[in-house]
Amino acid sequence: LSSMAAQGGGVLPPGAADALKRFELENQIADEEIFKPNIEANRALRAAKPWASDPHYFKKVKISALALLKMAMHSRAGCPVEVMGVLQGRLEENTFIVMDCFALPVEGTETRVSDGRR
Repeated sequence: LSSMAAQGGGVLPPGAADALKRFELENQIADEEIFKPNIEANRALRAAKPWASDPHYFKKVKISALALLKMAMHSRAGCPVEVMGVLQGRLEENTFIVMDCFALPVEGTETRVSDGRR
């Protein structure tokens, strides 16, 4: 968002730029960092599979704004029943990076899941 506004893609209201900058600093957000994977490091991590020997290997989850928005909309639309979906992303050292998500067209409760076809 900040890079889009800086490039002329939109004008932020007064005070919003400061709030956005503070949010980015407090949450350790770097512009577009999430979209620049290190392919060789990812291949090495997937080959080593450190999570196979350490069930607590992953310590963080980074979620893109798009995925977060889609999850929130799906959960609000599915209320009062449980919702299900698929997360898509990649791995980094001790971190899951969720890039996108997809809602599953099912309805769930504590004991059952129905795909809606009858």
